[in-house]
This record gives sequence, structure tokens and C-alpha cells, in this order.
Amino acid sequence: MRNPVPHLQSILRKLRFPAPSLAGKFMVAGAVAVLGVAVALHYFLVGSEKRHLLEKEEQTAKTLATSMKLPFTQILLYEEAGVVSEAGLLDLYISRMVGSKDFHIVYAMVFDADGRILSHSDLTMFNRKLDDPLSRKALSASEIVLSQVGDPFGGGVIDVATPLNVSSKRFGTLRFGYSLAGLADRFLQLKRKALALTASAAVGMILLVSMAAGVMVRPIRSLVDALDSVRLGKLEPIPLPERHDELGDLQNSYRMMIDRLAKEKAERERTQDLLGRTEKMATVGTLAAGIAHEINSPLTGAMHSVHALEAGDLPPAKQDRYLQVAGESLERIRRAVSQLLDYSAVHVTNVADCDLSVLVAKTVEFLEYQITRSRIEVGNRLPPLPIRADAHKMEQVLVNLVLNAVAAMPRGGRLAFRHIVEGPFLTLIVSDTGDGIPEENLEKIFDPFFTTKRNGEGTGLGLAVCRKIIEQHGGKISVSSRLGEGTEFHVSLPLAPEPGGGP
Repeated sequence: MRNPVPHLQSILRKLRFPAPSLAGKFMVAGAVAVLGVAVALHYFLVGSEKRHLLEKEEQTAKTLATSMKLPFTQILLYEEAGVVSEAGLLDLYISRMVGSKDFHIVYAMVFDADGRILSHSDLTMFNRKLDDPLSRKALSASEIVLSQVGDPFGGGVIDVATPLNVSSKRFGTLRFGYSLAGLADRFLQLKRKALALTASAAVGMILLVSMAAGVMVRPIRSLVDALDSVRLGKLEPIPLPERHDELGDLQNSYRMMIDRLAKEKAERERTQDLLGRTEKMATVGTLAAGIAHEINSPLTGAMHSVHALEAGDLPPAKQDRYLQVAGESLERIRRAVSQLLDYSAVHVTNVADCDLSVLVAKTVEFLEYQITRSRIEVGNRLPPLPIRADAHKMEQVLVNLVLNAVAAMPRGGRLAFRHIVEGPFLTLIVSDTGDGIPEENLEKIFDPFFTTKRNGEGTGLGLAVCRKIIEQHGGKISVSSRLGEGTEFHVSLPLAPEPGGGP
């Protein structure tokens, strides 16, 4: 016998379905065999029960004919003897037979010995003589005769004829139509039961085949699951039973691959961390002009106050005023330097509850010089937005997004912050009215080293680092833009759990 598996694989390839696994091939072959047997068994059971149903209805019709034979024979005998009036009692019995719902009779009639109708459920047939094949067969029969009229399972009837005789003397013939109208419904119910039975048996057999296939391919599946865990990012080897066959060689190769990938991942993370620091230092360089302005203006005011105090001969009120100006100027210098040092310092990752609206306000204040110099209006009415994140890394993200927006609006514009809450996630939307991003660049802007700025104006790492930080927090960042209309960045982050709530 030819092996059906190669043929099945070619069919699957033509239909562009993937070839089944080893367990799948075994299950498909077993399932096809089981289904074939189940279909054959189903048709055998249905055919057998179909014959049984028809035989049962025929037996019921015979029993009914036997039970009706005696009263009708007595009526004809009484009429011949003149005890009852002719046909009156016959018509009564005929009408009761047809009218009874228990008998399922659709027509009934009584012939005399010559074939003349003595009584009929259809009164217009009285005294007629029928010469059709069924009538001739009924008149010549010496015992009960059954004839099927129409499809038994499509609303047909069983034509029943029985002689009405006493010993050798025949008084007539009783003939009636036994309805099979309910047989179709019973047969349908029977087919459903047979289908349920064969389907259950087929399912049971397929489950047994599946269990056998599972036992056969379990070692291979364990190795496949281990490899799948690598695809999902798990680089810790999964314990596998020791084997000394070809699968054992594959398991050893898997362990070596895991070790190599873990080392490469650690090296990649170190490289990404270095890129993040490089990008931050580049941002610090961009901020240098703003910090110099923040320091220069209050420094000039402080120096002027000191020179005035050195000159002496000032009224007490003037001295107090110059001291106040010097103190405020030095505080502004201290705050500007502190902000820059805090931003540029290398912080240990510390995920904790923080307020995103506070981080946005802090970033806007930090970049006030760049925003004001570019004549940009800021719209920020964010309510308290609790998130669970590393505050310093989120500030790095916000600084990048705001500086990009400022660079996109060299002639001024509007920078707006708003938010939406979607289930357990908070989405911060940072929008500007700048030049926009060409559509062909939208999918590239998060790639490392991709930049549209001139040489020396950008590293191309800002948005790549932003995406990495957001993904480390279990969130995502996306962008939408139209040329000449502006750009929107959507930053989705998990909300902080409510106090007393679950994790």
C-alpha cells in the first residue's frame, strides 16, 4: 500500500498550508482512518435501523388489519343475515377508523366479493367498482397484503388489504391506507443519534491516537519548547532529561547556543547603556547655551550688587535691596547648575511611584531658555498622573521629545501636553505645530543613528533611546505627523497601582 503522507504534504503545499509536524502527520493518518471507519459504521447503522423502522411500521399495519378484520366481518355477516341495515354500521366504523388519531389511517374502504365499494371514507366513491392494480391485488388476496405507495420516508403510505371471510366463505375485503407521515421525523432523530454515537466514537479514537502521538514526540516537543523560550527572550537553559542519542546531541547544541546568546545579550545591553549615556551627553552639549544664559544674567546682577555694596555710603534700605538681588541671583545660578548636574549624572535605575505631570513641568522649566528663545507657547494643564517609572529616565525621554519639538518650530509655534487613560495604561501626548515629518521617515525615526539634522546637530540616538526606555517600563511610543501641520508623539505607560490595590 502506498504511503499517503508524501501525497498529503504535496496537497498542503499546493493549498499553501504548512506541512504538519511529526505528531500532526501521525494524527492526520490516524484521524483519516478513524473517520473512514466511523463513516462506514454510521451508514451501516443508519441503513439497518431504517429497515427496522419500516418493518416495525409494517407490523403495526398488519396488527391493525388483524384487529379490524373481525368486527368488519361480523358487520357484513349481520347485514347478510338482515340483522343490521346495509352499510350504516360499515360507514360508522370506516369514519371512526379514519377519524382516530391513534390509527394514522388516511383512507379506508370495504369491497364486496365482486369489487363493488360497500363503504368508503370518501362518500363519493360509494357503489363504484375499482379496477386498479392495488384493488385487483386486494380482491385476489387470501391473507393480509401490504403495498407501499410513495416514499416511505417522504410522506408515503402502506396500502393494507385483508380478506373478510369466515372459513371458506368470503364476504368482502377491507382496504385502508396506513400513513407513514411520522416515519421521516423518527428516522431523522435516529440519524442524529447514530451521528452522535459515531462522532463520539470517532472523537474517542482520535483522542487515543493523539495521546499515542504525544507520547511518541514528547522529547522533541520539549526541545522545541525550550527553543521557543529563546525566541521569547528567555536565555536561561531549561532542564532537559539526559539522552545519548541524536536528540541528546541536539540538546547539547541548544545549551551551547543559550550560553552564547546570553553573553551576546549582556554585551548588547552594555552597548545600549553606553549609547544612552552618549546621547545624554550630546543633549547636555545642546543645553549648554541655555545653561550659560541662565547663569550669565543672574551673575551680572550679582556682580553689580556686589560692586554697589563695595562702593559703600549706601542707605540701609539700598544695602538690603542689593543683598536681596545678590542672593536671588546666586540662587538662580545654583538651581540651574543643580538641574544640569542632576540631568547629566549617571543614576542607578530606580522604579518607583512618581507623578508624570510633575516630570513634565520640571522638564519645561529646565528647557525654558530654548523654549522662550524659539518663541514657543507651551500648553500644559496636566492633572496629577501617577505612574510607576524611573523618574530620571522619564525626564531623559521628555527632554528629547521637547528638544525635538523646539527644533521643529524654528519660527515659533505651540507645544502642548495632554493625556488619555485607556484601561491600565496612561498615554501622554506631546504635540507641536512644527514642520512635520515626511511619511517615508515615520518608520525610521526610532532607528539608531537615523537623523535628518545637519552634521554636528544630532546623534540620531535620541528617539532610539526613548523607545528603549519606554519599552523597559512596559510601555510603547508611537508617532503621527503631517507635513506642515505638526507632529504628535504618544507615550503609553502603565498606571501606578491604586493604594491598597493589587500589583
